[in-house]
Amino acid sequence: MQIIQQNAVFNDSKLKTYITRLTVSELNNLAEPCYHPVWKKHFHELLNLTEIKEKDIRDFIKRFYQGTKAQDALLQSDVGSNLLIVLMYHFLEKKDHQTFSTLMLYYVIRQYSNFFQIMFKYCKPEVFSYTIDHLNPNHLFTREKTISNALFHLSNEMKKRYTSAFLELDPEKISSFLYEARSRIAQSLKSFAEFYYRNDELGMGLGTSQEDESGKEMYPEELRKGQRIAETIANKMCVYKELDYKAFESARKLTKVNTSIATILIKELQNTNLVNDVKFIIELFFKDMSSIKQICGPGLIPYIKKLMSLKRTVKTVYFKREINNLLLKVVKNTKFEDKYNRLTNQTKFQFNSFLAYYIGFYIRNVVC
Repeated sequence: MQIIQQNAVFNDSKLKTYITRLTVSELNNLAEPCYHPVWKKHFHELLNLTEIKEKDIRDFIKRFYQGTKAQDALLQSDVGSNLLIVLMYHFLEKKDHQTFSTLMLYYVIRQYSNFFQIMFKYCKPEVFSYTIDHLNPNHLFTREKTISNALFHLSNEMKKRYTSAFLELDPEKISSFLYEARSRIAQSLKSFAEFYYRNDELGMGLGTSQEDESGKEMYPEELRKGQRIAETIANKMCVYKELDYKAFESARKLTKVNTSIATILIKELQNTNLVNDVKFIIELFFKDMSSIKQICGPGLIPYIKKLMSLKRTVKTVYFKREINNLLLKVVKNTKFEDKYNRLTNQTKFQFNSFLAYYIGFYIRNVVC
């Protein structure tokens, strides 16, 4: 690794910006049926930002895996995968765990794309969407709610298992990482493809609409419009870290939460790892809406209050629950976590409500 690092000129600032924007963009694009990322253009851009040549990577591969069981394996000889491994080690060595995590996620996205092209010789968006909506509840794509969330989940699993392997530069363990990441993605995509082709043969999904929770039909263009707005707002919050002070003050005064703790929560919300959670919550927010007046008129506060007052439901996914899931992620690893865990349910609900109102007011200030 030292040899390839000596040959490289890492432009860390531009690399981090490029990697973050690329990964967030691809995660958002994966919401589109049949979408799979293209790697070649980004491969050459990453080479430019490091001044590494393909020959440098090929030489690294020969040295790094020499004498291991993997030295002649096709997977370990992939130049693109090994470029990402070099970058992951580089940022981890600098103790930049955020960029390391983003690269790990992008690696998983790239493997998804590779297998998608193998599994799908053709893809009909309407059949793809139908299959996503009618998968077995135990399937990874269903359990994690979206393909993007599923890949994010897998990348976190890989990070937990193999961060030490990257720090140690252990070729055997990194080989295990390559195989495990590949096989887990392949397993999920293979079973999804089997359902897809079966549904296609049966003519399922062709010309069909989806329903919202009230049973009202929503057609593809309507769904895509809501997804685009959700994507824009989630990026503002989590990627570009745009704080809406007006929304913050309104939500804080309404719920009467502590100002310093509320500040901690909103600061922690400004995290690219949470962009999909926020996007999904905003989509749920729109899904329950019957009129734009519920955002831009006096009905916004009663609407959010209604969403947060839900007592019982048979649904596994709903706004109030996803707000709580997001809050737990925001609170985790902060100095507020221990105190939060000791709070009464009533006080915890205040913080859940604060987060819900902040997001709702943020949406209003963007849309209206």
